[in-house]
Amino acid sequence: MGKVDERNQNVSNILNSLIAKAKDTTYTVDETSYKTSMDKLFTTDAWGFREIILVVVVGMKMDESYKASTGLYDCNPRAIYEGPIKEFLIENNIPHRKSGPLNIAKAAKGLDNAWAAQRRPQDVALKVVDIVNLLENSQIPDFVDMIGISLLRRLIAESQRVEELNVEIEPSSDPEWLYMISRELIVKAPDAGNTPQKIAAFLLKNYHSAMNTGIVVTGEKDRASVTSTTSKKPGDVNEESVDGNIYKVYEITVKPFDLARIRDSYDCVNTYNQNSNADLHEIVVICRPEDCPDEMKKSSTHLYMGSYEYQDIIYYYWNIYEWVCDTLQRMTFDARSSFYEDLNAYISDINTAETVKKLWLKLHSK
Repeated sequence: MGKVDERNQNVSNILNSLIAKAKDTTYTVDETSYKTSMDKLFTTDAWGFREIILVVVVGMKMDESYKASTGLYDCNPRAIYEGPIKEFLIENNIPHRKSGPLNIAKAAKGLDNAWAAQRRPQDVALKVVDIVNLLENSQIPDFVDMIGISLLRRLIAESQRVEELNVEIEPSSDPEWLYMISRELIVKAPDAGNTPQKIAAFLLKNYHSAMNTGIVVTGEKDRASVTSTTSKKPGDVNEESVDGNIYKVYEITVKPFDLARIRDSYDCVNTYNQNSNADLHEIVVICRPEDCPDEMKKSSTHLYMGSYEYQDIIYYYWNIYEWVCDTLQRMTFDARSSFYEDLNAYISDINTAETVKKLWLKLHSK
């Protein structure tokens, strides 16, 4: 077994030992010195604050001299989080982000007040610092274990609470019903753009699948925060051949797709064209009417709203609500049912935002 495998196994052993104690109702810990701080980590949607404490606990269990306040990266946090820690969270159905703690850390030298001052929400970041200081200075035996157990108990409770929001559905193929719930989700629970992107991707995927077109739709597994540069794709959702040749590029948004966004998109598409020897010069932007640039060449129709030409790429703007309705009407009976199942599976996923889950539950309670 190589060093990396040994390290990963060590991390897994640490976490499995801690969660066994966390699940043991007879195992008690005294939270007096940190309960308020620990509770605060669960008042924000920025899950990275609680995930980084888990990384620190593992780091200290691996090396007693490890100090996150001055040398956060000494435990190789990216490797241990994106490897064995994330696997542990998945196995235990605990909500998490792909790189949550690293996004919170932002390459900081240490978790101290200077780091906290630059994070939002700052009051939560300061509680992270308080817990780190307690971890490094407490004289209580097994204090690191206590923090780890307390954190895991809250994570388990969070998982169980979120699980209760899931909905058991009978697949529906009614295009009017599916349009209504899709519109409600887009309007009331966009989740930083994740909801409309998933809806668009699921619609296109199931449309092509049922029609046996041979078109592969990519982007359904990405979060809206994944940039085109990071994903090495020219848009949020793409229609491709089986061997990866892109035919059509879609940008899905409920934020202004103005000149600044167009420039960013152009750079990504241009880079993709150069690196892949591709020739993409058209982008379909699926958005709300208010998201279109003022300078757009307007259309006389409602579904297709207009176009904007930037250098050698032209952007075509489509009304997101009418596009969803139109696509549902053109889909087969089975394709609409599969779309509904995909949407429910995504919303039931442990990592989908609670605002989306609550709205989905409400829509199915009427």
